[in-house]
Amino acid sequence: MKQELCKAFCDSVSVTELPCGFGISTTLFEIEGDPAGLYAIGPDSTGHWKLEDAGRLLPSLIASGYDLASENRKKALASILETADAAFDEDGLEISTGPISKSDIPAHAIRLIVALVRVSDLVQMTADRVRSTFKEDVRMALAASLPSDVEIHENAPADDQSADLRADLVLRQSGRAPVALYLAQNDLSLVEAMLLRSETQGAGETRPLVTALLERENAVSKHTRTRAMNRLDSVGVYEGDERQALAKVVQFVSNAPKVAA
Repeated sequence: MKQELCKAFCDSVSVTELPCGFGISTTLFEIEGDPAGLYAIGPDSTGHWKLEDAGRLLPSLIASGYDLASENRKKALASILETADAAFDEDGLEISTGPISKSDIPAHAIRLIVALVRVSDLVQMTADRVRSTFKEDVRMALAASLPSDVEIHENAPADDQSADLRADLVLRQSGRAPVALYLAQNDLSLVEAMLLRSETQGAGETRPLVTALLERENAVSKHTRTRAMNRLDSVGVYEGDERQALAKVVQFVSNAPKVAA
């Protein structure tokens, strides 16, 4: 069993000689879809080496919404890297160890790879958390901006005849047509919005208005976005112009067609 395990671990590791030292990677772990890896750089003038990442992980972490200006965030990141005797450079956005001997490279490499995988998980967790707050942020902002007589229903049908098609928010104001708002983070959300728009086409003055607010412009494919812009009553983009995107929704609700009480 020991020999089989050792062989499995060894077969997963590849070491590539480079002008600056060695590239080390393993298929046992993945970082952003690729085999986890790092570089062994050296030797320096004192005969020591250091391990460092490829310089892509911290930029990805920041792009996901992880704020390194926050002391708590920096401490959380540092605590992960300390398990591998590593640290990060805020200016160069690189992760590396201090000087080590060549004989210590294998043990330190394993520890650093595990730490890098944990940091990559932090990237995904941060991105998921940012995405998860989008709908709540919009709901809270609309609750504070819309007239007090507008009712906000979450995950609700906008039309009794299409009860299986639930919008993220249905905005109802007495005497006006309801507004079904889809908060789109993927193509499926826009497809459902377009389906609701199509199924309620012949509902007359009681037809719900169907609108969508994209979390960001590239949250959906260009093809689906183009179709939605041509088929829905209104489409907006949240990221980068949040205030105006919300104002557009508020104005849209206020201008909904009047209906018989």
